[in-house]
Parts: sequence; C-alpha cells; structure tokens
Amino acid sequence: MIFTPSRTLRRFLSVTAFGLAIILPVAGLVAVQRAETPSSPPPPSPALAVAVQSVEWAEGYALRRVFTGQVEASRTGRLGFERAGLLREIHVKEGELATAGQVLARLDSALLLAQRRELEAALNNAEARLALAEATRRRYQNSVGRGAVTQQALDEARAGARAARAEAELARARIASIDVDIAKTVLHAPFAGTVIRRWVDEGHVLAAGNPVLELQEQATPEIRIGIAGALADTLQPGHDYPLTWRGHAFNARLRAAPPVRALGRRTVDALFVPHEPPARLRPGDLVELELTDWVAQPGLWLPLSALAEGSRGLWNVYIAEPAKDTSAMSLQADHRLTTRPVEILYQEGHRVFVRGPLNGGDLIVATGLQRVVPGQGVRAPPMAADWVTMEGR
Repeated sequence: MIFTPSRTLRRFLSVTAFGLAIILPVAGLVAVQRAETPSSPPPPSPALAVAVQSVEWAEGYALRRVFTGQVEASRTGRLGFERAGLLREIHVKEGELATAGQVLARLDSALLLAQRRELEAALNNAEARLALAEATRRRYQNSVGRGAVTQQALDEARAGARAARAEAELARARIASIDVDIAKTVLHAPFAGTVIRRWVDEGHVLAAGNPVLELQEQATPEIRIGIAGALADTLQPGHDYPLTWRGHAFNARLRAAPPVRALGRRTVDALFVPHEPPARLRPGDLVELELTDWVAQPGLWLPLSALAEGSRGLWNVYIAEPAKDTSAMSLQADHRLTTRPVEILYQEGHRVFVRGPLNGGDLIVATGLQRVVPGQGVRAPPMAADWVTMEGR
C-alpha cells in the first residue's frame, strides 16, 4: 500500500521549507557582524597593595663588633729537674690530679748518696782533729804561766785549733751542698693541678731543665681576648662584660688590660675572670666578646627587602613621588615610582644602613619589588599613609 500525503500536509511542508530558507541566511549574517564588531575594553584589574615607609636621616650607627679570645689556665708549667741525671721513677699519670707539694718524679741519687757518705767521713776526721787541737790549746794555755810552754807553742796550738775548726765547717758545708743536690732529685708539684702531659718515661737520661711533666692549675681559668682599634680604650678594669661560649652567655670581670699592643695583631689583650664559668669550659676554648662602636657617618636605615640590585656595586631603592602627568591621574594613580642608587655601609639583621641621594620623608617601597618597575604609577589611599596601591599590570 502506498502512502500519499494529503493536500494540507503538502502545503505545511512547503511553508516550513520557505521559512527556513529565509531565517538561516539572516542568522548567519548576524553572526558575522557580531564577530567583526570589536569588543569593549575590560575594566582595570584591582590594584595591588605594597608596603612603603618614610625614611629619616641619622647621624650615624652603632657598629656591633665581635672579638674572639681563648681560655687560658691561670698557671701552666712544664716541670723538670734542675740537675742532670737518670730518671728513676714517675709517680703520676696523664689526667691525674696532683696536690701542691706532692712528689711527682725522682732521679737516681746513688752517686750523690755515696758522695755524702764520703763527706760525712771527712767531717768526722775534721771534728776529731778539732777536738785534739782544742785540748792541746787548753793545756798550753794552762802551762804557759808556769813557764812549761813557750808563748810560741801556745800560738801554734791556737792556730791549729782554728784550722781544724775551719776544716770541720768546710765538711759540713759540702754535706749541705750534697743534701741540696739530693733534694733536687725529687720533683714536687709547685701547685695543685692536673697532669696534662708526660714528656719522658723512666730510664731516660735527662739534661738539666728537660721537661718531664706538664701541670695545669685547677683554679678558675682566665680568658684572653685581643681588642682592636679604639674600643680597647673604652674597657674599664673591674667592670663586668657579657661573654659567649658555644651559645652560652656568662659574665666575666675585666681583671686587666695592659697598655701594650701586640706588634703582629695590633690588638690589646684584655684579661677576663669569669664569675660562674660553664661547667665544660676548658683552656683552649674560644670565647666571644661583643662591643658596640659608634660610627659618625650620616645615612638612613632601610629594610633589606627594599633593595634592588643595581650596577657597579650599588643598589637601588624605589621612591614613590607625587605624579604630575594626567595619564597617571586617569588611572587613579597619584604617585610615580623612581629609582635612586644607594651604597650599603652596614648591615644588621634584616636592615641596612645606607647613604645616597635620598631626602628625609621620602616614601620607599619596602617590599614586593618583583612587581614594580621604574615609572610605574601608584596610588596612596588617604586611610593608610604608610601604604600605597599599584595599578594592575
């Protein structure tokens, strides 16, 4: 069976096709016109806020200087014998404590003891002759009055007694000298301290003065710090100063600052005595002393974040100056950014002391330098005198 559309349906399809033929070209023409028409500019992007601060000139700055010194023992000595000899005994070891007067070492004294015995025999002989001479003198003195002995014989007896007495005194002096030599074969600790080094061992033949042991006193150590420049003249003996060791702070009294400069370092050695030194403070440790020196050099303090790298070793800062051109005013910007070179004189933490063509009261951009360029327009809202906002880029 074949379907045949009615007359009404044929008429409806014809009208629809005619309408589409008219509408489609018109819609395409409208789309083309819209594509060719330029779009209106977008509104300006919101301004970015950056911090600024007003700068003021200063007459100078306080220069913080740190001097390093060394902890020293109050007394340290290399101990040795005054005479030569064979080292027989050492009674202490490295690291041991020794009291004042303690016997530390001995030399072999056999030869000296033999010489002493020899001198003792000579002394006995001299004393015997002295006794005989004295007895003879007394007999002659009693007999000379009776004429039994001549005056010449009495004088000879008296001289003989004096000679015997002198011989006995000489023997005693020699024995005393030997006793001194024997005493010097024993090494005593001159002060209480710790044996920090043993230079030789038993059996070593020593020359006079050769070191045997090194002793370090256990008393409170001193700290020697070299102070350079005029700061050495500001130190006052008897006053306390803060010192630092391995991050630990403690106070020390300045005992002395001799008025002599070291030739090589051109420094004055200041000697400090700590009140309560740290428990592990040892001779040889490094200690720091911080002093403040005033430098009379006019300049300005700026935050470190306000510096931009310049040329020839200088740095640049951005200054917000009042804008005078109408183009900037049309964008609601009442300031323009300019750069000025500065020279860094001193840095302290996150701020620097500089000099350059700046005036007191200038507004500098303190942060956000990566978002600004010279000549850029900015605006300063009345509500925040220390802030300006920049036009969006």
